Amino acid sequence: MSSKEFNRFASELVGQEVEVVTNNGTYTGTLEYVGSDSIILITRVRGRRVRMAIRIALIIALFSLLTGSRFAL
Repeated sequence: MSSKEFNRFASELVGQEVEVVTNNGTYTGTLEYVGSDSIILITRVRGRRVRMAIRIALIIALFSLLTGSRFAL
């Protein structure tokens, strides 16, 4: 799958609750931004709301928790 396809899919999920599976773990939160090489996820860490930057190169799969649609790299 190409990065353009991933960016198009991820851009449609901005503002939605998603699950991001990476080489370093799985994160759940609201997708805030999709860039050319990273995404921004609003999530909670130890009860605090944080903005987490995740490099697209580390993403294995991205799931929409609302619709169940997914993109696997």
